[in-house]
Amino acid sequence: MRSIVLLVTTICFCAAFTAPIHAGECGFGDLDFDGTVGSSDLLALLSDWGSENSPADLDGDGYVNAADLLILLSNWGPTDFLAGGFPEKWINGGPNCPGEPVIQIHQYNQDMYILRQSLCTNFEGPFIYLLFGQDKVLMQDTGAGGIPIADTVYGIIDDWLARNGKQSIDLIVSHSHSHGDHIQGDPQFQGQPNTTVVPLTATAVADFFGISDWPNDIVEYDLGERIIDVIAIPGHQVAHIALYDRQTGNLFTGDTLYPGRLYISQFPTYVQSIQRLVTFMNDKTVCNVLGTHIEMTNTAGEDYNFGATYHPDEHRLQLDRSHLLELLDGVIKMQDDPHIEVHDDFIIYPL
Repeated sequence: MRSIVLLVTTICFCAAFTAPIHAGECGFGDLDFDGTVGSSDLLALLSDWGSENSPADLDGDGYVNAADLLILLSNWGPTDFLAGGFPEKWINGGPNCPGEPVIQIHQYNQDMYILRQSLCTNFEGPFIYLLFGQDKVLMQDTGAGGIPIADTVYGIIDDWLARNGKQSIDLIVSHSHSHGDHIQGDPQFQGQPNTTVVPLTATAVADFFGISDWPNDIVEYDLGERIIDVIAIPGHQVAHIALYDRQTGNLFTGDTLYPGRLYISQFPTYVQSIQRLVTFMNDKTVCNVLGTHIEMTNTAGEDYNFGATYHPDEHRLQLDRSHLLELLDGVIKMQDDPHIEVHDDFIIYPL
């Protein structure tokens, strides 16, 4: 096991949560993320009564009040999915450089982490995900380079092992796809103990996850009491995959869908991939759609300039099922004439 000490100016660990945004089965009201809306959540809400900017502000009106109490009580009991939360704000570059931490670490819940690489280090500002099962932890992407991603990840793993009373866990370093801004940290993991780095070609990805008929087969990958569905979605890039986490109801879509410019290199293939993804998700709950960038502002249809290293008033990271359906509808309608089309929360961008 490793122990590391990272300067505050280098790494930011952000433990504060904002409230989950979905009701009922996605765990709305489960403020301690233990899988049940119960007395501990009620006490947390009551202790924050009247507060602003609290995770207990379940209706998002700015205050913890009776409306939030009613929402919590209406969802009392076990949840179908483990809830999680997002930070009030992601690091966003700009005038905060060089004082901004190079990596923001956010604990979504006890077994999931979201990392964001600083725009100060690379204008792509990619997001990286860690999903812990009992036997393996799956890492999606390694960033755009120039950051201590391995030390950061192994430090998170050490903390998780200590909290769960375990000695070791296998790290699987996978990728949403093989573009450079998602793979530059790979060498930091090569040859490390209990670590497997999945190769970057479509054939290698298919072999690793057991996809015999690429891209049509959808397969299960077991992390140990946590099943991840792996869906091949080429079109942005030939080895692109999506992940559906049955524990949280989160759908990870890489560069195929996120609040930004959705670059499409193979348009017919992309349309087929979005249709495959929508079909697979038809009977499944989607608590959040999580991509790997933010390029949109909070103003509908407005993106940042390409290469911008400052994102004031940034769009939130998480999208939902409606955005996936909106994307499918958009690309189907333009099959005979692919063109750039601006939507409120993303931009369809055929190359």
